[in-house]
Amino acid sequence: MTHLELDGVTKIFGDPSKDGIVAVNDLDIEVPDGDFLVLLGPSGCGKTTTLRMIGGLEEPTEGEVRFDGTVVNDVKARNRDIAMVFQDFALYPHMTVEENLGFGLRREDNDMTDEEIDDRIVETAEMLEIEELLNNKPAQLSGGQKQRVALGRAIIREPRLFLFDEPLANLDAQLRKTMRTEIDELQSEVGITSAYVTHNQEEAMTIADKIAVLDAGELQQLGTPDQVFNEPANLFVAQFVGSPDMNLFDATLSEGPDAFRVEMDGSSFDIPKRLVDADVTTDEVLVGFRPQDFYQTRRRALDGPEFDTQIRVVEPVGTEAVVHGNSAPGDLTAKVGGFHDISSGESLSLTIAPEHVYLFDAQTEELLKGRLVAERADGQATADEVEA
Repeated sequence: MTHLELDGVTKIFGDPSKDGIVAVNDLDIEVPDGDFLVLLGPSGCGKTTTLRMIGGLEEPTEGEVRFDGTVVNDVKARNRDIAMVFQDFALYPHMTVEENLGFGLRREDNDMTDEEIDDRIVETAEMLEIEELLNNKPAQLSGGQKQRVALGRAIIREPRLFLFDEPLANLDAQLRKTMRTEIDELQSEVGITSAYVTHNQEEAMTIADKIAVLDAGELQQLGTPDQVFNEPANLFVAQFVGSPDMNLFDATLSEGPDAFRVEMDGSSFDIPKRLVDADVTTDEVLVGFRPQDFYQTRRRALDGPEFDTQIRVVEPVGTEAVVHGNSAPGDLTAKVGGFHDISSGESLSLTIAPEHVYLFDAQTEELLKGRLVAERADGQATADEVEA
């Protein structure tokens, strides 16, 4: 296992003294031994460039890449003892699965006998459940089978680091879910420090120990999946992580003895001061509501805001539905249960617990209050309050 550190890493393509393009800017990331890091962000944010610098395929313009405290900036990729899995599988088409799996081991000066390599191939194939495919060539394999072979070729070498560059991008939605679970299980089983690039926030949330959210080459937040979801560092992170997208509305904030008063178009409510840790120095804020945090007012008794919403679209998703409608503050999206009696054109009353409300400084877009999970909404609705 390897302790990975990026210290002030910057990558500029072109002449840094002229009009060079800054792909990654002053990046600080630390990944403890055995952790699974996901580099998350939109296209062009610098996540693949960062991965390539870790792997030695790109040289940092500034800063240091360290493995277990040793600077590896000048160490060639082939000498870093890393294994990389690519989006396009990169299998040798003229070789069988067995030959693809063993190719790296047979080329390395590792003092392994042919018998030991053969045993390692069989062990890896059994782990990935592809032992029956060892004599097949890539053209005879499905997309999921090819990805398993690509993973096996990385695992078999028992490297210091696993690097994954959007390995599931070419797979269909169902197979992506299956494979990301298998990658997570495999990484936990072998315990090798890993870095994984994706723009899919659902993928990142399900497999990461830590997520590094990047935008325009800069680190926006480094934290656990819970932290980036519940306590996003800024508005960009809050909007990028979470599906459906967060509802955002302009509001003004005033301070009372025990609570902050939030005034929005058509609605106002209090947030107890005990729920706000940040120093509030502004009265212009953005208020954020996650769609899945809404309740129908007839099902929950809360002290939060209420929204009378004119339904435009109902999108059933299993036992819940994503509801889009018009409310006094603006367009509103909610994810609700008990949707079978809801249809477009009807009115729906929604509410949200104060601890689930997000607040952002309207000017800096920095987080003032996140979504608290330790404290739950008070007061389930009584039998008299719930509609029959």
